[in-house]
Amino acid sequence: MRIAILLCLLAGVAHAQDEFEIQVYDAETAPQGEPGLELHFNHHLIDGADNQTHTTFEPHYGLYEWLELGGYLQSSTTRGDAVDFAGVKLRAKARLPHRLWGGRIGLAINGELSVIPSQFDPGIYGSELRPIADLRVGRFYGSVNPILAIDLGGDLAGHPQFEPCAKIAVLVTESIGLGIEGYGSFGPLDDLGSESVERGFATFDYKGHSFDVDFGVGLTHGSPDHPAFKLIFGMHP
Repeated sequence: MRIAILLCLLAGVAHAQDEFEIQVYDAETAPQGEPGLELHFNHHLIDGADNQTHTTFEPHYGLYEWLELGGYLQSSTTRGDAVDFAGVKLRAKARLPHRLWGGRIGLAINGELSVIPSQFDPGIYGSELRPIADLRVGRFYGSVNPILAIDLGGDLAGHPQFEPCAKIAVLVTESIGLGIEGYGSFGPLDDLGSESVERGFATFDYKGHSFDVDFGVGLTHGSPDHPAFKLIFGMHP
């Protein structure tokens, strides 16, 4: 618990931090044979001239009880201008079949490959390895994702970047949770601490039988400083 809190409050973020998928993963996967769709909307109030809205469509499918496949189709608009294509990603998420410590701890790992236009990511080709550990004790929930982002092109190719994120939340009811999320990056593993940007969100979560909602209001510090809003709407059978 202390580690999750420290990561949320103290983590720094490098330039490679994802501006489209602002989400801390849990250790669950979609049930076998069931499809689903998430819509990600992120709005960044950078300044009066460059307000940006990012939209991501994320379909996924439960291939096995322990394995989920998914993809991302990303777009971006600036102050209502034409929609810009912002890249695609493919991912696979695998978990331990059973939660540990009497169902309290879940462990999983997510891997991604991406192709992003240079205006959004100078490296263009990239990948990500995201270990996931979450904890559920009574009304408390916590999750830590110590991400390694690995550029496959550009100046940082071959230099994995450490980008942890974490979430802690309290379940107000069986369906509603209130929490905080922190996102960060310490730069390449061979030059940790070379960059510093911080991002944190206060969040509201709703989990229903056929849809989920994750809404957050936060602040990014250092790239430059700006407030941001995020909304993730998930649909499933």
